[in-house]
Amino acid sequence: MRFNDGEQPFMTQLEKQGKEGAALIEQLNKLDKQSKLGLTPKQELERKKIRAMLDKKEQQTIAVLNQIPRQLVSLQKARRIKSGIEDQHQSATLLKSLGHGSALLSYVISDQRINIILATPKMQIARQVEIPRKELNRKISEFRRALQNPERDPRPLAQELYRLLILPVQDDLKNADAKTLMFSLDGNLRYLPMATLHDGTSYLAEHYPMAMYTEVAKDKLQEKPGSQLRAAGFGITRKIGEFAPLPAVRQEMSGIINAESSPARGGVLPGDIYLDEAFTEARLHGAVGQGYPVLHIASHFVFIPGTEAQSFLLLGDGKQLSLAELRTAGWKFSGVDMMTLSACETALGGGQDEKGREIEGFGVLAQRQGAKAVLATLWSVADQSTATFMQEFYRLRKDGHLTKAEALRKTQLAFINGKHQLPQSPKSAPAGNPSGTNNGSNFIPDPAKPYAHPYYWAPFILMGNWL
Repeated sequence: MRFNDGEQPFMTQLEKQGKEGAALIEQLNKLDKQSKLGLTPKQELERKKIRAMLDKKEQQTIAVLNQIPRQLVSLQKARRIKSGIEDQHQSATLLKSLGHGSALLSYVISDQRINIILATPKMQIARQVEIPRKELNRKISEFRRALQNPERDPRPLAQELYRLLILPVQDDLKNADAKTLMFSLDGNLRYLPMATLHDGTSYLAEHYPMAMYTEVAKDKLQEKPGSQLRAAGFGITRKIGEFAPLPAVRQEMSGIINAESSPARGGVLPGDIYLDEAFTEARLHGAVGQGYPVLHIASHFVFIPGTEAQSFLLLGDGKQLSLAELRTAGWKFSGVDMMTLSACETALGGGQDEKGREIEGFGVLAQRQGAKAVLATLWSVADQSTATFMQEFYRLRKDGHLTKAEALRKTQLAFINGKHQLPQSPKSAPAGNPSGTNNGSNFIPDPAKPYAHPYYWAPFILMGNWL
């Protein structure tokens, strides 16, 4: 890996600090495990000594980082790296309070490399991977096309991106005994489902529960959900204008919400359902004001990069509720612990308006308006499999008393491993889905695992509070 003359001394120091810190963490983990059986006075003294050394390493790392902005040639990017590390340092207390083996991985993309910053309650480590930004963006775009084509095998590309994004910190994560991963992503990485990265044997989702860390929701990360998960569900089943019907939404809602008005009383959560003509702006706004902890919306969403006025959620009465209206018309989701946007591309953002401000997607905007957690999508989802996915997610969360992140992971595993009896055979991608050309190998589905392709289980991204 090559660095310019200004960067090299600092990168060398950071690498040295990282390696030494990782070795100390490994020693401390062994002693912590041994402590359950009892430590000798000598071992206890050694444990205290290692902790003190780790504290010193942390101070040394911060001292190096404090010098970077004054020295690196790329001053602006250097400041971002420094800021990211300092944020990780400040978040150590937060990570410890979250529990569940929490770790935060931040990625900062420069013109020639990826800067990876790992923070755990015990350490902060910086790694770098050299790759031109254009080449990285090309790989991400090609991978997204493969993910959205159920007939194409995305695993070769998934392995390439794993080697770039996870392998550099793979041993660090193991040494830190990380159990739950939070990601802070930069640039086009934000449109990449990290759960789909593949180590050659398995997907990352098979090893870790995951969530996206967003600045707008960081003050809500520690808030634990209440025990009563009452839900309000809004959805569209019929054709509206050029938008296709979503017939499985009725099944999706009745499988999630046990509503008195529903003829099929098999839902997981108590609450109310509003479909088609009953799904109006007034009713949605009213439900938000009534403080349902769970808000589930299954509809069409159109995102136009660079414009809030033309990006909109389709309501059941045909109204197009724009992002601009959601941002300015008094919509507050502060009573919502979990908002699920079971719609097309609700996790996407991007493009700049006339003032140069980047347009936030539905998911981030909902968090900015108060929602603690948002489950959003990165591409147009399959109607039938999504209904089953959502039912399983809520059932696991409620019956298994799982965190949102762990319930999401177990639902993904059910699809990957074929442990779920799904109601029908998978269909190809919906009309208009940008699957692209099939330049890679074909994906041959296992009849026992019909929904194992990431197209069916990977577009769902958990943002914010994952407890």
